[in-house]
Amino acid sequence: MLEIIQIIALTQGLFLLSVLIVKQESYKRVNFLLLLGTIISLLLNVIGDDDFNLFLPNANWYFFQSPLIITLFFLLIKYHNSKQDKFQLRDFLYFIPYLFFITLQIVEDFNDFGENIWLIIGEILAGVTLLIYLGYTIYDIIKNKKERWMLFFIVPYALLHLIHEISFIITNDHNNLSFFESYGLIGLSAVLLYMILFKLVVSPKSVLPKADTKTYKTSSLSKSKAEAYKREFLRLMENEKLYTNSNITVNQVAQKMGIPRQYLSEVLNVYLKSNFQDCMNKYRAEEFVECLKDDKFKNYSIMGIANEVGFKSKSSFNTTFKKIYGVTPSDFKKSLTSIA
Repeated sequence: MLEIIQIIALTQGLFLLSVLIVKQESYKRVNFLLLLGTIISLLLNVIGDDDFNLFLPNANWYFFQSPLIITLFFLLIKYHNSKQDKFQLRDFLYFIPYLFFITLQIVEDFNDFGENIWLIIGEILAGVTLLIYLGYTIYDIIKNKKERWMLFFIVPYALLHLIHEISFIITNDHNNLSFFESYGLIGLSAVLLYMILFKLVVSPKSVLPKADTKTYKTSSLSKSKAEAYKREFLRLMENEKLYTNSNITVNQVAQKMGIPRQYLSEVLNVYLKSNFQDCMNKYRAEEFVECLKDDKFKNYSIMGIANEVGFKSKSSFNTTFKKIYGVTPSDFKKSLTSIA
């Protein structure tokens, strides 16, 4: 039965890897590589389980055990919920517990130290650190309210690891629950691989964020020029407040800057992580807040101020404001009044 689950997981994993590799240009590089690493480590763990190795009976594949999967999954969620486009060198430090754990395993297997207290303490510390990774991963998913479907894998996986750690602390033996762990981890891995495949079909962004620069892959705009255009755009917004013109268009702003429209769109999308309309509405919402504090507008209605800063539609104004500030414009105004 276990071999059937291993073969199913292997088939799903290989198909998933082929889909990801074919479409890799569509995804943010760091997220793509972390997901790729997670899937590969899962597959190698599934087929290379210590007690039920699919190809090499009784082989011990040290480097593809749970600590590697936990570390990669932790980093995958960390980068999924951040806006970082490149892997930070300091994040390699998160692999220290994994390397420490593997080193202890090798030392323990190739040297007959018996029940060495320092080896036991070291393994417990490494295991507890990995439990902290799992706990933080669960917290990060819940806090950001994103991709909660991943909890169906990570919560049972965390419980499995916790049971294993408690068992090791009590018995000083990694093999007490080997059958339970093998079935549990391999079964969970098969489920996760299926869920990722399903999500890639129905909701691709919930698995991997799209690459920002794909649209501009053949652009002739250099980074130095883009930075200069970015500064000029910000100057026009902050000094001339072009956004207060409710009919302003991306073409008009590009014309005022003396650059092609596609260059401005590229600057907004790639260097300001926004689009033209969202950017205008953000400036308008911030200007609305400043107007609320100005006595000049004390007799204006909320919508009257909104029109002054460039909003044409009440629904667009309310939606934008709540998205940025978390409350409705009227509630925000009341909070300012109560503070005053």
